[in-house]
Amino acid sequence: KGKLESVQQEVQRQCAVDEVQFEPLQRVNRKTVVMAIVLVAATYFLFPQLADLPGIIDQIDDAEWSWVPLAVFASLFTYVGATFSLSGAIPEPLATRSLFITQVGSSFASKIAPAGLGGMALNVRVLQKQGVDEAVAVTGVGVNTLAGFIGHMSLVGIFMVWAGSDAFDAFRLPDPKWFIVGLAIALALGAVSMSIRPIRAAVVRGVLPILRRAAHGITEVATKPLKLLCLFGGSITVTTSYIVALYFSVEAFGGGVPLATVGAVYLVGSVVASAAPTPGGLGAVEAALIAGLVGAGLDNTVAVPAVFLYRLVTFWLPILPGWLSFRWLQRHEYV
Repeated sequence: KGKLESVQQEVQRQCAVDEVQFEPLQRVNRKTVVMAIVLVAATYFLFPQLADLPGIIDQIDDAEWSWVPLAVFASLFTYVGATFSLSGAIPEPLATRSLFITQVGSSFASKIAPAGLGGMALNVRVLQKQGVDEAVAVTGVGVNTLAGFIGHMSLVGIFMVWAGSDAFDAFRLPDPKWFIVGLAIALALGAVSMSIRPIRAAVVRGVLPILRRAAHGITEVATKPLKLLCLFGGSITVTTSYIVALYFSVEAFGGGVPLATVGAVYLVGSVVASAAPTPGGLGAVEAALIAGLVGAGLDNTVAVPAVFLYRLVTFWLPILPGWLSFRWLQRHEYV
């Protein structure tokens, strides 16, 4: 009887505990961790540059500010071009609003990784959330990048003829033989890997089906003239808008360099700076553009503040709207 009473008391005590309303635990999810990493990385890379922001403001204080809104508008137009370009790389119809917001959000995501990898990852994620197959999404972003490269190099040829080869003398390009050597090494490593049976079997089972789905997406895009127009037209619009933004920045300090020369300097300088391992090419872009403008005949006292103004308009100012766009994508569960 004593044991039975003891059991009854224990049951009553447990029932009383169960009736207590505990505060739900707030666990740290993966999204929170990723966001924290993003903010830490952005602070690490951007704070040293922001520390010199007062000096940059002093340098552009003498600018003719009527040119600045034009440079801002040209920078804004790059996101319009990027929206059309990415929509042209995907065979399925996409929501234009979310796609545009994603391009603005990429201006924040790309600041934490070199070569725009953050923006590319964000685009892939948003495309998947819109129902695009993963292989098609990854391939579409890759095709979009390739179209941007083709458009960029096409403009290099156009501006080389327009501005003349003298506009490119300020840059020293790498010896092409090293690209050939690197390609040969990559092909040799690929051949050796495929000779190993487990690797070859993994490629056949896992990679080939993905490549087939990706090839199907590329084929659909290639057979639609409107998609191709959006793809390449948008890519060229992005590059041209950056050229115009740099030209307006130079004009804000008195100008003195033709649009053709500014375009040539931007096109070659951005290629050289793209090899930099810093997010957004911090430091490398500024150095390449200043060297190019000075080499093209622009005085150093004009080239330096002009490039700082250009970077302020195209790199620094978009960070806040980019972060807000990123948060919008999070709230609407696109990422």
